[in-house]
Amino acid sequence: MRSRTKTTASALAAAALIGGGLTACVPADGRASDVGSRARADRSPAASASGPASPSAAPDAKGERALADLSGAEILTRAGEATRKARSMHVTATVEYEAKPMKIDLSLDKDGNCNGAIRLDGMGRMDIIKSSELVHFRGDADYWRGAAKQKHASQKQTDQMVAVLAGRWVKLPATDPRAAPMTSSCALGKLTDDLGKGSPLARKGETGTVDGKPALAVTSPARQGTQTDWVATQGTPYILKSSISGDTTGAVTFSAFDVPVDTASPKDSDVLDLSKTGGAVGESV
Repeated sequence: MRSRTKTTASALAAAALIGGGLTACVPADGRASDVGSRARADRSPAASASGPASPSAAPDAKGERALADLSGAEILTRAGEATRKARSMHVTATVEYEAKPMKIDLSLDKDGNCNGAIRLDGMGRMDIIKSSELVHFRGDADYWRGAAKQKHASQKQTDQMVAVLAGRWVKLPATDPRAAPMTSSCALGKLTDDLGKGSPLARKGETGTVDGKPALAVTSPARQGTQTDWVATQGTPYILKSSISGDTTGAVTFSAFDVPVDTASPKDSDVLDLSKTGGAVGESV
């Protein structure tokens, strides 16, 4: 069975856009590498066990059987359905890109809005805010130097871009072709489609907490080792965390379900409108 943690982390890496859409702002020949196809889950702490307490066995308000009465596979099915119905959520993960850790911290929704930050070891940090109309992004000096290197920009172009762009918000219309990787990768559905597709071998495990919320672990065999999904036992049975242990280790956490994503434009008077530059950033500075 393929690891859901790894699948979700790969989708998140695509959302990171490093080497994808934003480096299109750097003028050079060649195609940027696809982050999503090369990312894999990296190390992340597991949820903490909290003792033998078990979820209530009483039916919920809708008359559905309590989690304690379901099999592991049934729990994953219910949790996956509940999680996929959420209109928005906050997702964090650590994935590996070209043997370097990438940390992703994003809020996303089903309308394609997102807000968050991505850090890649050796390539700095990028902040992103995407709404239905605009995409704002801001890279630090390391980010722009890394982006220029990927596109084989000259040293002069690199220095110019860093001087003009490092730490500065840049905006593009969401319909701009250069924003296409962002507009396609900030969709929540792409990150949750594979959640809850459990194995018939799934088994209920220990109870614990994820960020202070009571949860029940369900373990499943995976190609890379053992998949563990932590399902909320109070309120809606969302998947709160998916982790993998074995040949591959890592975790993705989910929170802030149905909380609107903040897509307000940055309060900064020095935003560069890339749609008015007439070309790629490196050609305009």
